[in-house]
Amino acid sequence: MPNQGQPEAPGVVRQELGTLEVADQVFQDIVRRVVSDVGGVAAVGRSGGLFRRGSAAEAIHVERGLGEVAFSIGLSVSYDVRIPEMVDELRRRVKAAVEEATGYRARTINVTVEHILPPTPVAEQPAPPPGKRVVKPPPIPAPSSGGPS
Repeated sequence: MPNQGQPEAPGVVRQELGTLEVADQVFQDIVRRVVSDVGGVAAVGRSGGLFRRGSAAEAIHVERGLGEVAFSIGLSVSYDVRIPEMVDELRRRVKAAVEEATGYRARTINVTVEHILPPTPVAEQPAPPPGKRVVKPPPIPAPSSGGPS
């Protein structure tokens, strides 16, 4: 068969026994899964506020081509993350996951940081999981009530 393994139309690949088309939703699911494993990402899209997107799927745009796919991903990140390094790691993981799972080549992965979350006050931070050791700074001594002696 002359077209075996070759793209037939945008997003469709002809194989020996038929064609393969991977839906945009599948690519979005893969990206969401990868994003959830990357440290420093708080949410896909904006995590809150007046201009919040309707759903996480709206923050992941997929454009399929002849055996390849391009992404535009909107993220909210934690305040303390180093954005360039986090985005490099995210791109590397998305590319590997998409290419492994679908056989499509990840052509472009554009990332827009839409929101940065302020640091969480210590009192609001969740408790560590059982068995996880937490290193706390030494307590600050209370000021003495009396003047100098």
